[in-house]
Parts: sequence; structure tokens; C-alpha cells
Amino acid sequence: MPPDDDSSQRIKALESKIVELEGALQRAAVQQALLDARVVTLERNLLFRVWNQVYRKAAGWYAQLGSGERYGGVTDLRTPGDYTRFANREQQIAVKGEEKIRFSVVIEGDSDTESVASLKAQSYTNWERVESGAEKGDYVIVLHAGDRLAPHALYFYAQALANESAAVVYADEDCNRTDPLFKPGWSPYLFETTMYLGRAVAWRRDISRDDPATWKHVVHIPRVLYHRASSAVIEQRVRRYTAPADARLAVIICSREVRQVRECLNALRKTSSVALEIVVMHHLESGDGEEMRKCVESFNGTCLVYRGPFDFARMNNLAAAHATASALLFLNDDVIVEERGWDQAFAATLARPEIGVVGAMLQYPDGTVQHAGVVIGMGDGAGHCGRFQMSSELWPWLRMSRDVSAVTGAMLGIRSDLFRELGGFDEAFPVNYNDIDLCLRVRDKGLRVVCLDAGKIVHRESQTRIGGTRYQERDALYKRWGRVLARRDEFYSPHLAASERIALRTDESPLFGLVATR
Repeated sequence: MPPDDDSSQRIKALESKIVELEGALQRAAVQQALLDARVVTLERNLLFRVWNQVYRKAAGWYAQLGSGERYGGVTDLRTPGDYTRFANREQQIAVKGEEKIRFSVVIEGDSDTESVASLKAQSYTNWERVESGAEKGDYVIVLHAGDRLAPHALYFYAQALANESAAVVYADEDCNRTDPLFKPGWSPYLFETTMYLGRAVAWRRDISRDDPATWKHVVHIPRVLYHRASSAVIEQRVRRYTAPADARLAVIICSREVRQVRECLNALRKTSSVALEIVVMHHLESGDGEEMRKCVESFNGTCLVYRGPFDFARMNNLAAAHATASALLFLNDDVIVEERGWDQAFAATLARPEIGVVGAMLQYPDGTVQHAGVVIGMGDGAGHCGRFQMSSELWPWLRMSRDVSAVTGAMLGIRSDLFRELGGFDEAFPVNYNDIDLCLRVRDKGLRVVCLDAGKIVHRESQTRIGGTRYQERDALYKRWGRVLARRDEFYSPHLAASERIALRTDESPLFGLVATR
């Protein structure tokens, strides 16, 4: 049946609007390209580059001064009252729901009136207080004498378990409503050396609390539900790495600077015990590249030549195709390894089949953090939490080996067969986000991404290449991973500002912060 006149007019109006919108998008793309070109011109300006270096050094010095602040001269909280206001808001949440799950609560130590009072004040009523060993509830919570549960603690535990069959559920905690301890989502790698779950834990009654192998599913509740009477002490066990006897790493470096490559390879030779296969892709802009070839061959490496615009993804893919080792390590030429053990850590971790990508904690020459894992949804899609900081009391896991959403391509390890299966770095991201995209594809396969504290590794970021991101790559990232970027990063606290500087999120906190760079 043909459309009537009114329908035809509406269709024509919609078509006209679509054409108008397409034109607007085209104009916006042109303007964005012009803006990108201006930004590139600015970034290449000598004065800007000098200022950028001065800023980085100043930020590092400031972080080291202390100034009587809580750590490293960079405050976690804008004012001492920020966390108090945050804690008060958490207490005032109105809750209501079904009470199907029963909790057995054990008060460990001498009976304490405050602990008992906090239990009796629970908005969720399906619980029992029992002596140790006499639990009958579905889940068990151990409340240390003197500690208190938040008024809605049991309610939020039950809500988290409503559609889950978790073995363990844990929440954030603080000390007498000060000094919050925010925690990442379930990180098996962090748990292997640190009992970071703390005291705010509910255990399913039928599982062994001493055997993590029985924990098939672990849930984190990003709420402060437990108030300790004393500050938490985070104890770490030393992790020992032993690489397989036949371990061999193919180290892939893309560079145009002979001096940088020589310094990078010298550091590797001095610190490595695992067999290394060196493959250098020389980004040759002019000349015959003889000096680079001789340099690489002096380290028993292979030197390849690439001519054309800088293309991180393509150059690394071409180099990886020449590697024969079972594991690949992509390394920037301005990364300098200064301590032994890094290669054992990478090789041993990559040998674990459940782990797909391994990165490393990198620092600036002044000792401040350059990279300690990438947080999705931070900055312009992804950011480096804690950049230019020494540490953070709000995020004490910053320099610890742990599971993360992604790592930087400045030092990224992956098994060769997995890299080939995934098709390598996606060349739709020639300069930026290729590392983020690779990590997200690895996680889509159900494999984990880990950032290691592998000793002192210095990254002299962007010494041989101007940084910055471009519209086309940002657009491609959001088209592919928009749903992922819109979700909170499970390995980072939603209570922290979405900027690379670690700070408590307040009403004034920015939604987006600094842009991540390799």
C-alpha cells in the first residue's frame, strides 16, 4: 500500500534531516582534522617541548618533597573533611529488599559493645550471631572485636549475592570512618602475595577459606562496609619467579635512533638471564641505515628496515613476523631496565596459560610513576593512574603486581601463538590505542592482563617521538569499545577521580582527566 501524502512528507523531511546531519558530521571531521594539525604543530614547537619537560621534572620534584602531606607531596584528599562527607553519604542510603540469604556472624576476640551494637543496627535482619565453628547460615562473616559493620553492610552483601553463587564476597573498609582502603576487583595475581581482601569478607559456608582453589567465583562490592578499630597493615610476600628452562623472549624494538637502541640493548644484556632474540625495526627516514645495522648485529640481533610515516602497529607486526621465540616482548627504545629479574618475571608469567598479556610498572628517571597499569574510562578513553606520583595511600596497590584492564605497549609481553591468533596489533590504530585494543581483545578471550612490579625500569617517555592522540584513532576506539569504555574499570575504585592523579572523587571531580600516552 503506497504511503499517503503526510507519510511521504515525513519521509522526505527525515531524509533531508539525515543529509543535513551527514553534512554536519563531515564538517566536524574536517574541523577536527584541522585542530589535530594545529595541535601537532604546537607539540612540535621547541618552546612547548621544553615547557613539557620542565613540567614533568617539576611534577616529579613536587611529588618527592613531602611537604608534610600524607605522601609524596601530592594529596589524596582535597581537604580532611572530604572523606568524612563521603562516609556520611554512604551511611544515609535508604535500602529495602528481600532477605533470602542468611548470614552467620562470628565476633572474634572479647565481646565488644560497639561490634555488637553495629550488628544489631543492621537494616538487613536475616542474620545470626554464632560462636566460631557453629555457623548455620549461607555465608559467614568474621567481625573482629572492636570493629563495626556499616548499617547497610549485610544488605549490600545480600544484594551482591542475589544473582551470584560466589564463594567469597569482599568490600572496601576504613579505620573509624577515616583512612579509607579502597580495593580493586578480584585480582588473583595480587592475592598471591597480598591478603588485600582485608576483613570485610563474607565466605560461603561450604568452601575452604584457606584454599583459594575452591574459590570459583569472587565478587567485590565497591562500598565501604566495614570500619576497623585500627589501621590496616598491608603485608606482602616476596614473589619468586622461575622461568621455564627453555624460556626464550623475542625482544622487538621499533626505532630510528641508534643511540637509544644501543643504550636499551646494553641494559638488556646486563640484566637478563633468559635467552633473548633481538629484532629491531629501523624506522629509516633517509640514508642506508648502516650504523643501525652494525649496532643491532653487535648484539647478535636482526635489523629490519621500514620506510614511511611512523606506524607503531604495522612496524611491530612486521617485526614480530620475523621472530621465532614462543614469547614476544614489545619494547620502546626509551625504556631502560636497571635491575635483574625482569626477564624471569615476564617469562614465568607468560608461561601461565590463563594470562594473555604481561606489562610492567615503569617509572620516570626521577622515580615517579609513568605506568602502573591502564585504567579504562579514564582520560580520553584510557589513562595511567598515578602518573607523576610516588605512591598513594588511597590506592596502595599502585606499585604492586596485579591484574589490570590493559598495559602500555612501551613494554608488553604476549605469547607468539596468541599474538598471531589475534592478528597482531590492529593497524586501524597506527599510533595510539593499539596496545589498549590488543589487551581488550585478549580479555574478550577470557584471558587475564597483568602489570608486574619487575624491578626498576625507567621509561624516558616520548624522547624520540612526539606524543599526542588523533581524532581518527579516538573515533575508532569508541566505535569498537564504546560499551567497555562506558563501564567502570573493575580493577580501579569508582570512588577515585577519573583522572590520572589519584584523589578521592568529589562532586567537583572531573569526569575525564589527562590523556594516556605510550
